Amino acid sequence: MNIALDAMGGDHAPEAIVAGAVEAARIYGVTVSLVGQPNVIEAELKKHDTKGLNLPIVPASQVIAMDEKPAAAVRAKPDSSMVVGCKMVKRNEAQAFVSAGNTGGVLAAGILHVGRIKGILRPALIGPFPTLRGVCLILDIGANADVRPEHIQQFAIMGSIYAREVIGIEKPRVRILSNGEEAGKGNQLVIESYKLLEQTPSILFEGNIESKEIPTGLADVVVTDGFTGNIFVKTAETTARLMTQVITEEIKKSPLAMLGALLARRSLQRVRERMDDSHYGGAVLLGLSSLVIVAHGRSNALAIRHAIRVAKQAIEQDVLTKIQRGIAALESQKAAVPDESISI
Repeated sequence: MNIALDAMGGDHAPEAIVAGAVEAARIYGVTVSLVGQPNVIEAELKKHDTKGLNLPIVPASQVIAMDEKPAAAVRAKPDSSMVVGCKMVKRNEAQAFVSAGNTGGVLAAGILHVGRIKGILRPALIGPFPTLRGVCLILDIGANADVRPEHIQQFAIMGSIYAREVIGIEKPRVRILSNGEEAGKGNQLVIESYKLLEQTPSILFEGNIESKEIPTGLADVVVTDGFTGNIFVKTAETTARLMTQVITEEIKKSPLAMLGALLARRSLQRVRERMDDSHYGGAVLLGLSSLVIVAHGRSNALAIRHAIRVAKQAIEQDVLTKIQRGIAALESQKAAVPDESISI
């Protein structure tokens, strides 16, 4: 199994990226192809014990920076680590591509150079969100700002398959993000999508969900448009960081509180681990003909390792083939329904 990794992408590249690749190659026994500038990668590899590990270097002379315009950069830099990595999976030289670089750049490179699964209308970015019951998968979280109800329906099918095959949830509960739990609440997109989701037999659709209910674990898969999903996730991340900072500041103001924190150190560490998204790996761009994983820009070595783990699991479970079958079944179902608009 060969997983291509963008060694140049991310806030902590190349140090954290290479370190995560070394960890993944050792723990999971996979080949991790490091895509990027050879001299830079070689210098980082020398810092680690790589004996017996498969860590080939794939040259790419250009880098797409975090602040560049995605589509323009992908076209202007054909020898960038992102483009080279995507072309590797397109040519079946690797089974997945992982990058912590410019998210828009990864999306653009994936769509332009990898292409969609037959029948997929829009690829969607699916990411994990911690809940009281474990994790909830949310899609789309940024690939498509504007969508139609049929796109939401496909998101639900892809999300259910991913939750079942990669996360291990036997019967994923699917809900659509809205401003009210009752049927009929929401904008036109939500109302029309709700009707389609009710008519999709391959998913377990349980209705609307409000944003405040997602952390309780009421759903395993939440579908929405990329604009709304991205805002929800980023707001939640920022709120969590704010709470952590405020708690830390208040504890430091009191010696007694600092003593209490010291006594509760192990419990506080477990809380941090439950909230740490590094253990969840990256977000997957579902709907492409090859696996593309988008890790967080601030990913450390642990996050990169887990992003590679996510790729490995998706490959082993043959997620792409199962998504293709799920979409084909949906198309067959639609074809079997007579068009009521045709009068006889």
